[in-house]
Amino acid sequence: MVRCLTTFIVFFLSFCHQGFAQFLQNDSTVNQQNFTLERTILGGFNNFNVDAIGNIYLITSTDQLKKIKSDGTLVAVYNDVKRFGKISAIDVHNPLKILIYYKNYSAIVILDKLLSFRNQIELKPLQFIDVNAAATTYDNNIWIYDEQNFKIKKLDDKGVLLLETADLRPLFEIAPSAEKLIDEENHLYLIDREQGVFIFDYYGAYNRKIPLKDLNHIVVEKNCLIGFTDTIMEVIQLNNMVSKKYTLPILAEKIKSLNFINNRLYILTQTRLNIYRLD
Repeated sequence: MVRCLTTFIVFFLSFCHQGFAQFLQNDSTVNQQNFTLERTILGGFNNFNVDAIGNIYLITSTDQLKKIKSDGTLVAVYNDVKRFGKISAIDVHNPLKILIYYKNYSAIVILDKLLSFRNQIELKPLQFIDVNAAATTYDNNIWIYDEQNFKIKKLDDKGVLLLETADLRPLFEIAPSAEKLIDEENHLYLIDREQGVFIFDYYGAYNRKIPLKDLNHIVVEKNCLIGFTDTIMEVIQLNNMVSKKYTLPILAEKIKSLNFINNRLYILTQTRLNIYRLD
């Protein structure tokens, strides 16, 4: 009996070790699927974003915001990009309501689908003092994260406070510092460059944290968290935390920014925006 039990334990430990090793191997495998270049948009662009229907929003080196269709057709131009200095973020979650955030001036500019000016909100006069990130909400309002009191807040288009969380500091050893906010798939994602991704529900209740300190340019797409290194795109399924990694195309120029949406990889360099299809 003792001998049988010992044999079973040895077999079980061996099986667990092999299974765990296999899991690690699968988790670290880099997929070699091809990225096929579909289109190149030439130009010196400072930043960009892409909406859910494939429209591309480009910040040019001459301080214009251009909206173009996926086929390269120009839709509209906004010429007052430097209204409040350097743009920190362009949120195109709702293609009918474009949100531009200026961190240095704590100011939000809202444009319509043709990039016509609709409204602006200056946050400091409204006593939202230390705001490093803003985003469009699921119901077409505005999320901000105020690091003066470490609260997530929802505002309307006039800056009126609609909702706020309690102070987040008691929940964490180190309170989050927002580089970016993303509203997607019934959750709000707070991206902290040092700590990772903090996930909240639409009422600001804390859900969980995913430590992704080695990934940059993080986006959320169809219940997947996607981030990049210099050579790898990592896709993490949020429902089961299964991770897949893909080798990025090799480019002669340094990468300035990346995005992935609707099975398309967008890579911005000094002289062009390359658009690839993941095969």
